[in-house]
Amino acid sequence: MTENISEPKLTREQEILLGHTGTVEQLLAIIAGSPIEVRVTKQEGVDIIEREATLSAKGRVLVLARSEIYCKNLPAGIVRQIRQKRKGIGAIIASSRLETFREVVRVGRNPDGSPYRIYRIMHGGKAAFEIREDLRI
Repeated sequence: MTENISEPKLTREQEILLGHTGTVEQLLAIIAGSPIEVRVTKQEGVDIIEREATLSAKGRVLVLARSEIYCKNLPAGIVRQIRQKRKGIGAIIASSRLETFREVVRVGRNPDGSPYRIYRIMHGGKAAFEIREDLRI
Protein backbone atom coordinates (compact mmCIF):
# COMPACT_ATOMS: atom_id res chain seq x y z
CA MET A 1 0.00 0.00 0.00
CA THR A 2 1.33 3.41 -0.91
CA GLU A 3 0.16 6.68 0.55
CA ASN A 4 0.09 9.87 -1.49
CA ILE A 5 3.48 11.27 -0.54
CA SER A 6 3.95 13.70 -3.40
CA GLU A 7 3.56 16.80 -1.18
CA PRO A 8 5.90 18.16 -0.09
CA LYS A 9 7.97 17.14 -3.07
CA LEU A 10 10.45 14.33 -2.55
CA THR A 11 14.10 14.90 -3.36
CA ARG A 12 15.62 12.79 -6.11
CA GLU A 13 17.61 10.87 -3.47
CA GLN A 14 14.42 10.10 -1.54
CA GLU A 15 12.64 8.89 -4.67
CA ILE A 16 15.54 6.59 -5.52
CA LEU A 17 15.80 5.17 -2.00
CA LEU A 18 12.04 4.61 -1.63
CA GLY A 19 11.85 2.66 -4.89
CA HIS A 20 15.14 0.81 -4.60
CA THR A 21 15.00 -2.93 -3.94
CA GLY A 22 18.73 -3.62 -3.60
CA THR A 23 21.22 -3.05 -0.82
CA VAL A 24 20.44 0.31 0.81
CA GLU A 25 23.92 0.61 2.34
CA GLN A 26 25.58 0.50 -1.10
CA LEU A 27 23.15 3.01 -2.61
CA LEU A 28 23.54 5.39 0.34
CA ALA A 29 27.33 5.24 -0.02
CA ILE A 30 27.02 6.35 -3.64
CA ILE A 31 24.59 9.17 -2.78
CA ALA A 32 26.64 10.35 0.22
CA GLY A 33 29.98 9.95 -1.54
CA SER A 34 31.42 8.19 1.51
CA PRO A 35 31.25 4.88 3.37
CA ILE A 36 28.14 4.18 5.42
CA GLU A 37 28.42 3.42 9.12
CA VAL A 38 25.76 1.05 10.45
CA ARG A 39 25.24 1.34 14.19
CA VAL A 40 22.92 -1.12 15.90
CA THR A 41 21.23 0.85 18.68
CA LYS A 42 18.94 -1.89 19.98
CA GLN A 43 18.61 -5.61 19.38
CA GLU A 44 16.60 -8.19 21.29
CA GLY A 45 14.74 -11.43 20.80
CA VAL A 46 15.40 -15.10 20.17
CA ASP A 47 13.15 -16.54 17.44
CA ILE A 48 12.25 -13.09 16.14
CA ILE A 49 14.97 -10.49 16.54
CA GLU A 50 13.83 -6.89 16.80
CA ARG A 51 16.64 -4.60 15.72
CA GLU A 52 17.03 -0.84 15.47
CA ALA A 53 19.94 0.76 13.65
CA THR A 54 21.14 4.01 12.16
CA LEU A 55 22.87 4.36 8.81
CA SER A 56 25.17 7.38 8.77
CA ALA A 57 27.74 9.10 6.57
CA LYS A 58 30.22 11.69 7.79
CA GLY A 59 28.48 11.76 11.18
CA ARG A 60 25.04 12.51 9.71
CA VAL A 61 22.20 10.01 10.20
CA LEU A 62 20.64 9.28 6.81
CA VAL A 63 18.30 6.40 7.68
CA LEU A 64 16.70 5.07 10.86
CA ALA A 65 15.92 1.38 10.40
CA ARG A 66 13.73 -0.95 12.44
CA SER A 67 13.76 -4.61 11.53
CA GLU A 68 12.05 -7.82 12.49
CA ILE A 69 14.24 -10.79 11.65
CA TYR A 70 12.57 -14.20 11.42
CA CYS A 71 15.39 -16.52 12.45
CA LYS A 72 13.63 -19.78 11.52
CA ASN A 73 13.57 -18.64 7.88
CA LEU A 74 17.32 -17.97 7.70
CA PRO A 75 20.48 -20.08 7.69
CA ALA A 76 22.17 -20.32 11.10
CA GLY A 77 25.30 -18.52 9.80
CA ILE A 78 23.27 -15.46 8.83
CA VAL A 79 21.53 -15.37 12.23
CA ARG A 80 24.90 -15.67 13.96
CA GLN A 81 26.24 -12.63 12.05
CA ILE A 82 23.12 -10.62 12.86
CA ARG A 83 23.46 -11.43 16.58
CA GLN A 84 27.06 -10.15 16.50
CA LYS A 85 25.76 -6.64 15.56
CA ARG A 86 28.92 -5.84 13.57
CA LYS A 87 27.37 -5.38 10.12
CA GLY A 88 24.21 -4.11 8.53
CA ILE A 89 21.65 -6.57 7.21
CA GLY A 90 22.38 -5.68 3.58
CA ALA A 91 26.11 -6.25 4.02
CA ILE A 92 25.47 -9.61 5.71
CA ILE A 93 23.18 -10.72 2.89
CA ALA A 94 25.62 -9.56 0.20
CA SER A 95 28.76 -11.03 1.76
CA SER A 96 26.98 -14.34 2.38
CA ARG A 97 25.53 -14.39 -1.14
CA LEU A 98 22.14 -15.24 0.29
CA GLU A 99 19.53 -15.48 -2.45
CA THR A 100 16.70 -13.07 -1.64
CA PHE A 101 13.79 -11.17 -3.12
CA ARG A 102 12.76 -7.75 -1.83
CA GLU A 103 9.17 -6.57 -1.83
CA VAL A 104 8.14 -3.01 -0.96
CA VAL A 105 5.01 -3.25 1.20
CA ARG A 106 4.30 0.38 1.99
CA VAL A 107 5.63 3.87 1.31
CA GLY A 108 4.41 6.87 3.27
CA ARG A 109 5.20 9.91 5.39
CA ASN A 110 5.82 10.25 9.11
CA PRO A 111 3.98 12.97 11.08
CA ASP A 112 7.06 15.23 10.66
CA GLY A 113 6.76 14.87 6.85
CA SER A 114 9.81 12.68 6.35
CA PRO A 115 9.29 9.69 4.05
CA TYR A 116 9.49 6.05 5.05
CA ARG A 117 9.14 2.67 3.46
CA ILE A 118 8.43 -0.81 4.74
CA TYR A 119 9.66 -3.81 2.83
CA ARG A 120 10.14 -7.54 3.21
CA ILE A 121 13.18 -9.55 2.28
CA MET A 122 12.14 -13.03 1.27
CA HIS A 123 14.37 -16.10 1.37
CA GLY A 124 13.25 -19.52 0.23
CA GLY A 125 9.73 -18.21 -0.38
CA LYS A 126 9.33 -17.05 3.24
CA ALA A 127 9.66 -13.66 4.92
CA ALA A 128 13.11 -13.50 6.52
CA PHE A 129 13.09 -9.77 7.34
CA GLU A 130 10.57 -6.96 7.57
CA ILE A 131 12.28 -3.59 7.59
CA ARG A 132 11.02 -0.05 8.08
CA GLU A 133 13.37 2.69 6.93
CA ASP A 134 12.75 6.31 7.90
CA LEU A 135 14.68 8.58 5.54
CA ARG A 136 16.54 11.55 6.98
CA ILE A 137 18.32 12.40 3.74
